[in-house]
Amino acid sequence: MRAIFRKSVVVCACLAVAGLVACRAAGTKVVIRQDIYMPSFANENLSAYKGTSVYLSAVTNNANNTSIWNYYSPGSAVYYEATPALQTYFWDCFIKDFNWIGVKTASDSSGAPNMEIIMTSITDQEFRFQVILLPPGKSPFRKDYTVTMSPTQDTDPAKLEQRGYRLVDAAFTAIVRDPEFKKAFLGR
Repeated sequence: MRAIFRKSVVVCACLAVAGLVACRAAGTKVVIRQDIYMPSFANENLSAYKGTSVYLSAVTNNANNTSIWNYYSPGSAVYYEATPALQTYFWDCFIKDFNWIGVKTASDSSGAPNMEIIMTSITDQEFRFQVILLPPGKSPFRKDYTVTMSPTQDTDPAKLEQRGYRLVDAAFTAIVRDPEFKKAFLGR
């Protein structure tokens, strides 16, 4: 009897969570895909990074205003859905960004700076995250970043999809154009 009660509680909890996700995801759906994403930012003035390596060890989603797959516009009229998950989406996009500026992505941290990104809040107007960089033999670098985008009245999913990709561009360039990050990464 006790086992049946526990199973019933678990099933009810799962249904409640599924209902909350379904209610929140009732607006315009915009699919963002890492295989479609291509960096569109200008990579000039980033040549100092060319030929270096980085180990992007993790992108962690600690943003309470997201789900595993989605982030939203303020008011949730639009939701951006990544597959397989938001953290994987951003990880794959940042790998493409590093390659775009000539940085090789290492498969482990031997010899390359170890980098982690922790997402703390994401909407289609503001992305807050923390970067942790552990350069070999040097002091760790840790910094919070906030990237903002203007509100949009656009409802065309194709245009909103491009907006989602530009949010990635803005986040990545905020990192690599930051003189403090550059100094920690390059040691100069």
